[in-house]
Amino acid sequence: MIDRLKKLTSVQVWLLSIVISVIMTECVVAGIGMLLKGKVTNDYFLAGFVASLFIAGLIVGFLNSFRKQQRKIETELRVVATAFAAQKDRVVTDTALKGDTGKAVHQEDAGKTTASVATVHDITERRVLKDKIRNDKEQADLKLAISNLDTLPAMPVIAQKLLALKLDTDEGERTLLVLIEQDPQISARILGLANSAMVGASRQIKTVKDSAMLLGTKRVQSVAAGIAIISLMTKVPAGEFNVQELWLHSFGIAFAMQGLARVMPANMRPQDDQIFLAGMLHDIGYLALAFLDPKQSDRLHNHLAAEPDRPSLEVEREILAICHDELGAELARHWNLPEEVIAVLRYHHNPDVVEAEAGQPLVRMINIAEKLLPSFGMIEYVVPDISPEEWEALGIDPSQAEEVKELVDAQAEQATQFVSSFT
Repeated sequence: MIDRLKKLTSVQVWLLSIVISVIMTECVVAGIGMLLKGKVTNDYFLAGFVASLFIAGLIVGFLNSFRKQQRKIETELRVVATAFAAQKDRVVTDTALKGDTGKAVHQEDAGKTTASVATVHDITERRVLKDKIRNDKEQADLKLAISNLDTLPAMPVIAQKLLALKLDTDEGERTLLVLIEQDPQISARILGLANSAMVGASRQIKTVKDSAMLLGTKRVQSVAAGIAIISLMTKVPAGEFNVQELWLHSFGIAFAMQGLARVMPANMRPQDDQIFLAGMLHDIGYLALAFLDPKQSDRLHNHLAAEPDRPSLEVEREILAICHDELGAELARHWNLPEEVIAVLRYHHNPDVVEAEAGQPLVRMINIAEKLLPSFGMIEYVVPDISPEEWEALGIDPSQAEEVKELVDAQAEQATQFVSSFT
């Protein structure tokens, strides 16, 4: 009877209760009517029906409570049984392990040995399952954190001001210089860039104004904004995430993109300010991860260090709910950056998808730069194979591949010298 009751749905329980209560109540009311009046009138039947609905409600409540309690008891019994089985397995495993240490002193027959090995295998599978459950929970926590964009770091105020400036007026250019001069860190790095071998100034540049004249105000604007944004990394909790390595990687890719731009047709070549901003920000997804989930960030970078020759995205997909390219795009969207920048951050590892078109040719340039400089500055390995079609997508003759490689290597060396001057 109880087993049949447990199989009924809530609606079936409700209907059954009404039928039972109506029959019982109407019988009682009919009996009372006959005793009092010698007959059963309609008002008695109506009163009986109303009373039966009330009684049905009580019965439904009682039955549902009973079924809930029954399920709870069964669940607790299953948990106890599982715990008992696990304890039994642990005892058997300990016995088996001790037996292994003693060189199988107690192995009296092959059947017992096989059973012990099977038990160890079962426990290993349980541990793997437990690790998977914990990993799934951590991934769910990361997704939840990302869904609340307020948990993402805010863009530095100076970066907001720099990116909002209109440089087609004298007032805009003056404000740019004032903002940069007010920040010693940005000023020093702008001066360092102006005096770098890549720029090749004929004299030493000593002021931000001279740097802007040499580099161009738009390039200075994007570089200053990028420096301000990456400086957020100084606030990242200490862990396996190496700030200096990401600095070097970001500038190395930006400098390498400059080298690629030199051999691209003029009509396909992006502006220098676009190149620098894209190159410097393309991997800020790692920064977002370190802010959102330091434990997952540490876990990722430990795995990358343990498998330096394995594609980084492949490792990330095993560990994270969302990879650094997706995280970077979410952060850029949170900051209201232009769509082309969001596309660069999101698709620089997948330049062939249709959605990447909004960020081309910058998306393709970063993708090739990272293939030419695998794991430069930080461990973010990508397969270095570049097809002729990829070169041609940038308007570069595939026969120039070796020449471009040498140029990019030289640019990377300059980036190393530049970054080392302020780290």
